[in-house]
Amino acid sequence: MIIKSYIVEQNIETLNNYQAILLYGENDGIKYDIKSKLIERNKDAEIINLFEEEIIKKRNILYENIVNDSLFSEKKIIIIQSASDKILSEIDESLKKNKKNKVYIFSEKLDKKSKLRNLFEKSKSLAILCCYEDNERTLINYISQELSGYKGLTGELINLIISNSNMNRRVIQSELIKIKHFFIDKNLKKEQVFELLNVKYNTDFDEIRDSALIGEKKKINKLLSEIELLNEEGFFYLNILNYRIIRLLEIQKLNKNYNSYEQSIENLKPPIFWKDKPIYIQQLKRWDLNKLNKAVSKILETEVLMKKNSHLRNDIVIKDLIISLSNQASTSL
Repeated sequence: MIIKSYIVEQNIETLNNYQAILLYGENDGIKYDIKSKLIERNKDAEIINLFEEEIIKKRNILYENIVNDSLFSEKKIIIIQSASDKILSEIDESLKKNKKNKVYIFSEKLDKKSKLRNLFEKSKSLAILCCYEDNERTLINYISQELSGYKGLTGELINLIISNSNMNRRVIQSELIKIKHFFIDKNLKKEQVFELLNVKYNTDFDEIRDSALIGEKKKINKLLSEIELLNEEGFFYLNILNYRIIRLLEIQKLNKNYNSYEQSIENLKPPIFWKDKPIYIQQLKRWDLNKLNKAVSKILETEVLMKKNSHLRNDIVIKDLIISLSNQASTSL
């Protein structure tokens, strides 16, 4: 069953009518939004995160997780990342035996000949969403909806957020987190918004992120002792880390065709700012596809942990994550 992504964005409960849902396409921002809403609305569920590579290596892992009930919660949600036709038979067989566990599958672009795509399009109990790239109109609607109830939201401010993001919803998500944390009273002031968005990210945290993903453990320890991470900006930090990992994943996938990080970066869309290219290349030498997939899982686990446990110190959780990523980066490929 084909569903329009905007319908799900407006009402996430639409997905409750289906046994399993496949989200595919180039817009990682939409997929991230839907995934975040699912996690937020299912804090009491056990969430299992699997990658296609894991399923290929251990063919029974998907079947066992989908068919068996959770030992820890009444509900269980299975998330499959980077799926393709390579695991069609495993998905099809598992879904036929599935009784109540929800399954969400995330894929890159799938052409019309894709058997996985056809399976979900033809079944009434399965749903499929194509996540197309945003245009200016969809981004205006998105920002307006996210900042609904904020005083002082004008077309000028919306256009600033869009232009500052290079039309990338993932960047906009980070910008919106900053705005929501800064304007707690929901009263936007033009000058302050301009000042806040002129520096796209917290430059101190940029340095922490980049050092961690290169594996500079001594520098990380020094930075974490000198720079104060704010507890209330935990999800903002998490979003910045996740965005960089996703970009590195995109480049590594392109690199299968070009076999050159420089060429892969040149063909990446949206493009990377030229000053950032050297740091990306250093990080790519530390992170192959397998390690990046593990990092995505770790970030998802951290997000679930933070959302399920509001009493936790998010700044400490983020520090632990940074140290973990630094240790991963420092190990040889």
